Amino acid sequence: MSFSFFKPSRPKTPQELVKAIKDCLTALDAKIVAEVQALKKALEEVEKNFATMRVMLCGDGEVEPNMDQVSQLTLEICKEDVLALFIHKLPILGWEARKDLVHCWSILLKQKGDSTYCCVQYLENHLELLDFLVVSYDNKEIALNCGNILRECIK
Repeated sequence: MSFSFFKPSRPKTPQELVKAIKDCLTALDAKIVAEVQALKKALEEVEKNFATMRVMLCGDGEVEPNMDQVSQLTLEICKEDVLALFIHKLPILGWEARKDLVHCWSILLKQKGDSTYCCVQYLENHLELLDFLVVSYDNKEIALNCGNILRECIK
């Protein structure tokens, strides 16, 4: 008898991870106050995917990150417009997810994909994201996260 729940799951590819993150973040829009349980589950899924993204970007302490995967992840995040979702969903996310997002954000901005800093170029083409961060700085729950993200953008 096979117990598949004892086997560790296959690691996600950068494309699968970006798709999962995008799906989870867009699912937050569909959840309303009446669906509190569904919203909690969606937020847990976002946290899990952000933690996976963090491990993929900076390793897990024992294993260094695979630079090919990091580059693929960076390109895929830019290509799928996930950076905009990161910023716009920041007020909805829980503390751990926001913390992981800020850490990943700082790494993503420093990554070259196809010999360019694609995340920096994405921000240059979507300045409204920086405006959103500045306005969101007034929200005391996410002010620290917005400040850290803005600081990384300035570097």
